[in-house]
Amino acid sequence: MRTIKNICKILAGIVAVISATACDDFFELPPTNEMVLDEFWQSEDDVLSVTMSCYRAMQESDFLKRLIVWGEFRSDNMRQGPANGDENLRYIANLNILPSNGYSSWGNYYNVINLCNTVEHFAPGVCEKDPNFTPAKLNAYLAEVKGIRAYCYFVLIRAFRDIPFSVTPVIDDTEEFSLKQSEPDEILDFLIEDLIKAEPMASTTYANRTYTKGRITQAAVRTLIADMCLWRGRYGDCITYCDKVLNDKNNVLSMENSLNYCRSIFIDGLSSETIFELQFLPINYANSAVADFYGEMSLGYSQQIIPYDFTTSARSIFTDTDLRLRTSLYSTASSGASIRKYTSYLSGSDLTSSSVNNSNYHFIDPTSSNWVVYRLPEVYLMKAEALTELNQDLQTAFELACISYDRANPEAGIGSLNFDNYNTPANLLDFIYDERQREFLFEGKRYFDILRRITHHRDQFKNLVNSYLMVKYDDLDQSTVSSKLSAFDALYMPINASEMRANGLLVQNPFYKTSTDITSD
Repeated sequence: MRTIKNICKILAGIVAVISATACDDFFELPPTNEMVLDEFWQSEDDVLSVTMSCYRAMQESDFLKRLIVWGEFRSDNMRQGPANGDENLRYIANLNILPSNGYSSWGNYYNVINLCNTVEHFAPGVCEKDPNFTPAKLNAYLAEVKGIRAYCYFVLIRAFRDIPFSVTPVIDDTEEFSLKQSEPDEILDFLIEDLIKAEPMASTTYANRTYTKGRITQAAVRTLIADMCLWRGRYGDCITYCDKVLNDKNNVLSMENSLNYCRSIFIDGLSSETIFELQFLPINYANSAVADFYGEMSLGYSQQIIPYDFTTSARSIFTDTDLRLRTSLYSTASSGASIRKYTSYLSGSDLTSSSVNNSNYHFIDPTSSNWVVYRLPEVYLMKAEALTELNQDLQTAFELACISYDRANPEAGIGSLNFDNYNTPANLLDFIYDERQREFLFEGKRYFDILRRITHHRDQFKNLVNSYLMVKYDDLDQSTVSSKLSAFDALYMPINASEMRANGLLVQNPFYKTSTDITSD
């Protein structure tokens, strides 16, 4: 397959680094013409170097932009910015998604997957050459790359559903490599069992906080297992691994406080509740995806994506006391709405003021913003959802879902919500999904959440699509929108046309074989 070839070129082009505070501990790979794979894998340094290259590949703008487009932009959280010149985004915003769309390309994710496969393939041989590279160290690296690989595959399955799957590296750039798609449930079950075996061997913490938050730890592996089990409907397993995270004595996690959490998590980074985040530096490893998509136009960014205006919409999900409304977005009738999470913060009395204006915000360079993949509230909410789907201990599920809600509503006070208003599985599930939307606004999760609920409750397909997706297309012809969203296949992305040409074993998503275009202008 075209996008997972040329591993030597990929390796040679990546400098393994996470942050400036740790860069001396990471290693630059040699140029292509100096790298012979059999000669390269000689010591733990080499294993570390390529493992860090996996993270570096995840820092690429196209990697993160696709996560935002697939997991967030297609949801009811976002709209296209008024000055957006990205034609591919415009097509998606108008439900005119075609196999030629650039955001249907999955190459960046398979590049990361292939790097992980390469570490898994070559690292065991290093134990024989480096006496200091013990089996325990090897297993910790393998758990790390298995976690990265599983996350990438999990994103691809939620975006495309039917994808090629391999744990074998492509290391010869002359090799013709074509692979048919595998059943998504079979892929996920393999990945879950693979991580369950690796989880005891994963590092609990690293030598410094930067590594502990910026690399895959045992807590991150457990959270990912819980997330994949939730998607698969393996609710008991989801609860088991949520509890493992919550009861972990080695990697203690705690919720940030009400008046500081937005800045601590999304601006400063390395917060007490972060489980895993991608870390960026403006000079060499800039977060250009967040800058381009969310950055303020007044500060020179293109602001390609804006939030759905929750302040004036018919479906408001925020109470007046919810701090997340003003810390995540800013909206006025004159200037429209803009995303503030990752780009600015409020401090002091501004957080609780009812008269916040644009001048109250402290703007930061969004190219320095870390991207949070998992944090503690997600574990609480995953366990709450699993309990609710099982119709077990709804009181506990409600209390877990209220942890993030109470943190964001300090004026209302802890316990401001009454369980009696949510004491049925249907009502409680609505609350949990609304709370996930409020808590993880613009974090690349909302569309996948909607898709998970539709997948688990196909009998409610039309109602869920109407409630969650139709609303954002109110400026398009509603009969056409309804037609475009009437098929379950349409909720997934098409396979890129260039991938179809390069790999004759791929089968296109059935919806995109027959669908007609909506006018894009």
